[in-house]
Amino acid sequence: MIVKNNQALVKNSSFPRQAAKALQIVGAGIQAVEVKGAVQSAKLPKLAGFENVYVVGFGKASAAMAEALEKRLGKRIAGGAVVSVRKAKTMRIRSFVGTHPYPSQKNVAAAKKILAIAERAGSNDLVIALVSGGGSSLLALPGKGLNISELRKTNELLIKSKARVDEINIVRKHLSMVKGGLLAKAAYPARVHALIISDAVGDDLETIASAATFGDRSTFKQAAMVLKKYKLWKRVPMNVRKRLTLGARGKLPETPKPGSKIFRKVKNEILLNNMVALKAMKENAKKLGLNSVIYSNTVQGEARNVGKKLVKAAGKRKRPIALLAGGETTVKVVGNGKGGRNQEMVLASLKELEKLEKAIFVSVGTDGIDGKSRAAGAIADSHTLKNSIKKSLNFGDFLRRNDSNSFFKKGKGEILTGPTGTNVMDLQLVLAWD
Repeated sequence: MIVKNNQALVKNSSFPRQAAKALQIVGAGIQAVEVKGAVQSAKLPKLAGFENVYVVGFGKASAAMAEALEKRLGKRIAGGAVVSVRKAKTMRIRSFVGTHPYPSQKNVAAAKKILAIAERAGSNDLVIALVSGGGSSLLALPGKGLNISELRKTNELLIKSKARVDEINIVRKHLSMVKGGLLAKAAYPARVHALIISDAVGDDLETIASAATFGDRSTFKQAAMVLKKYKLWKRVPMNVRKRLTLGARGKLPETPKPGSKIFRKVKNEILLNNMVALKAMKENAKKLGLNSVIYSNTVQGEARNVGKKLVKAAGKRKRPIALLAGGETTVKVVGNGKGGRNQEMVLASLKELEKLEKAIFVSVGTDGIDGKSRAAGAIADSHTLKNSIKKSLNFGDFLRRNDSNSFFKKGKGEILTGPTGTNVMDLQLVLAWD
């Protein structure tokens, strides 16, 4: 069972039969993007033509990916290193555990090993890169003139702003020695084959893990503009401003661009993405006898606004309906509570959910970790708001504090899966009936 507290959530729901179906559908989506099977069946170059095969990896799924790849290739792997949120059970691929969402010295130590392996590869070698969401933070190696504390401070400011992920990664690329195609540049002239678990809207290769193996069209000037757009320019460390200013003036080398000869020897292959999960959810809903529609796999925007929009959209459909969606929203953090974008999305939608009278809303992170909480997400129904008032829980107060996890923990609506070993952004389901 993907949802570890499934029985408790069903029992707590005002609509237990429908809650069981909703959790089963979401579980099917997460199960469909299981990493090991995808890596085992991935198409790789014929290894006979290479002198050495090296493995590097970064992201929340890279530990599971490394385990699957080592099982597949065995002694053919000459060496490797991956950094993830857990330790990989591997012998030939060295495993590092880094911090997420904010980088630390642990991440730097891992990134140095990964960079060294890439630099070691020669023209007759193959470097297999295992790339997944979370790689932008986990693969952290500050650019010249910066240290990890300055990088961390900048990351914190960006994540807490309303900046989109692609905008945040433009800045990250220009403060790094490995992002924005620089890892591929380090491996050149070796051949690089990247196996990618996409956590980016539209599978944008320039965004996933900050494009360590893909050409970067953005510039130092654009990175500075992102900070100025969100009024962070004067708040980031002085050395960050100095580096971006020097780069914008052409006094630092730009990240390698898509037309560079480096990328003629690089292949980036997406193994799993959000749509794979949504299609599995749709198929499972069909087996349960439900009409379903994939509303969008490119959901973006402020989480609390998106949740209301999805519930309203379900209310306009002919019932019964299972409205499915996926993507990655943002949260402007103004309070000091505990939670994440999925729980905040559900919390903010309680009034709209109540209007539908018979409806359930689920939102989860496929990695099993929603923000700074133990939960993967949350489930609520049309009676959750009324029941919370009986328990003296003021949902508005929790929302103002960005304290969605505390609300759902007390209201018994937090979804627990534990780390899933995969990451294809978030999944939403609105189930409505008459």
